[in-house]
Amino acid sequence: MSAHDSNLVDILFSSALDGEFVRDQISGTCQQPSVNPDPNTEPNLLSERKKAHSIDPTLITRLQTLESQAIRTAESGDTGQAIAQLTQIITDCPHYASAYNNRAQAHRIQGQDDQALEDLDLAIGYAQDEKTLAQAFTQKAIVMRGRGDQDAAFYNFSMGAKYGNEVAKMAAPKENPYAKLCGKIVSEAMRQLVVPGQQQDD
Repeated sequence: MSAHDSNLVDILFSSALDGEFVRDQISGTCQQPSVNPDPNTEPNLLSERKKAHSIDPTLITRLQTLESQAIRTAESGDTGQAIAQLTQIITDCPHYASAYNNRAQAHRIQGQDDQALEDLDLAIGYAQDEKTLAQAFTQKAIVMRGRGDQDAAFYNFSMGAKYGNEVAKMAAPKENPYAKLCGKIVSEAMRQLVVPGQQQDD
């Protein structure tokens, strides 16, 4: 495990923000989506999304430049301005998934988890590559873990791991509710175990 990944895991399991902004890029003619994305459906038709919501190369270059500027703004500490910049990108191209991912992170830094979750569902719904999906599911898992929703955290970590996020791969087993339950049962059984030849304290 790299030092970077170790740091992310330490932050993750201390229930803090990971501070990681997404720099994934997508490519291809920008058009308005014909249907709303369904965040409850597992996104497994990435190639079809690319055909339906491709982005013109000239536009993608501009979006990438603006997104990099927004990331630098956020990393400088001005997350409010970063949100405004990312919102403008989304207005220009509503299915640019990476911008939703990064705006969600900025919302999380500001403690706006509801807005972050809305953006993450849109990022998942519009994502055209596995890396963006991995980041979005992992971010969503962190939010749900912070809210104490163990089942949702486990599901989203599992999905993040499925699409290749290394932090999610390490986190998913720790969040498995069945493993946690088994661990508690074993711990309780061990606590109550009386070793032959020894008396249990009253």
